[in-house]
Amino acid sequence: MSKPFEVITYKEEVVFDFVLPTTGDKGHITKEVILVWEGTFEEFLEKTQNKKPYKISTFHNEKQRDFFIQTIEEEAEALIDAVSEEISQKTKFGFEYTSPTYED
Repeated sequence: MSKPFEVITYKEEVVFDFVLPTTGDKGHITKEVILVWEGTFEEFLEKTQNKKPYKISTFHNEKQRDFFIQTIEEEAEALIDAVSEEISQKTKFGFEYTSPTYED
């Protein structure tokens, strides 16, 4: 029987800071993101002092594990892109901007 492939994931609160160019006011956007721990379980417990909730996902083969990791990474990248766009809109206009909608 082969050893299962395990992946440790945990949630981390990430803060994105920005400064409004028109007023110099500082702002931040906080988002929760799921990250993959790349070390051993023992290293995770040591680093987080067993204070961070985690999840261990088990897969039967390496391909399934790699797909899972890729999905997590793509979700994190999409979140970062969305926050970058939100910050871009705030700093470009100095306030939160939404495009106009038109009704026929």
